[in-house]
Amino acid sequence: MKSDHYTLDNDSLHERGSCPEKNPLLIGEHIWKPVAGELRFVMGRLEKALRPVGKLLLKQLHRPTDHEYLIPPGLVIFSGRIFSREIKHYSPAVYMALVYLGTMFHKRASLKGKNQQLYILTGDFLFSHLLQLINNSQHLFLLERFAGLITTMNEGFSIMEEIRLKGANPSEEELIEIMRKQYGVFYGECCALGGLFTGCTEKEQTLLMEFGTSLGIAYGVKKIDMTFQPQQIIKDGLRALSQLPVSEARSELENFARGIIDLSADQNVD
Repeated sequence: MKSDHYTLDNDSLHERGSCPEKNPLLIGEHIWKPVAGELRFVMGRLEKALRPVGKLLLKQLHRPTDHEYLIPPGLVIFSGRIFSREIKHYSPAVYMALVYLGTMFHKRASLKGKNQQLYILTGDFLFSHLLQLINNSQHLFLLERFAGLITTMNEGFSIMEEIRLKGANPSEEELIEIMRKQYGVFYGECCALGGLFTGCTEKEQTLLMEFGTSLGIAYGVKKIDMTFQPQQIIKDGLRALSQLPVSEARSELENFARGIIDLSADQNVD
């Protein structure tokens, strides 16, 4: 990806400058380096695709201070590079960025405040825009996958919110299952779509799904409980990843996965 394929604008979502607090790409910079330019390109495409009101809402409400919103499109790109260094379709990375942002705003709405209704409406807007992009891109075959994905994610967030309101403490097994719904299926689908759009086989999609699901569970649980040791969960995912063709790109995906697990303990839990 040549740098002249995208523009840098310090007041936009895809470029926050040289300050780590404003530019999450500088947090754990080494793990993002292989796809940093492509990530900026994807976020730039997302902004350009939104209607003016959507751009304004993101500018007003989304001021990221960590890396998490970049993980989904990052996983799509890293996974796709295993099968092709020349990625021609960045649509799935944009789709997954929209899923994350829409879910994030809906989650924020659980915290009462003056922007509560605005968060709900912004989340609804982003999800409706996701459907519009899928339709315009003639990727209607993805609708069933996204319907199942978003339903499962919302189920996980709903269960977690109920636990929070009750002041209960879930067991480790319960927490793992909740994180499978919140992050596991999401990261698994990110990896699988990255492979799908770069020509991988159905079996390779399944392996990517297994890897991403394990990664998402480990990331989510580690984010909630910094004392949690995710080695076994990660080991299961890496076993699936090891069955894919040996390449530099596969090693980059593995390094990226290990890196975001390390960073997850530094993130604040909403």
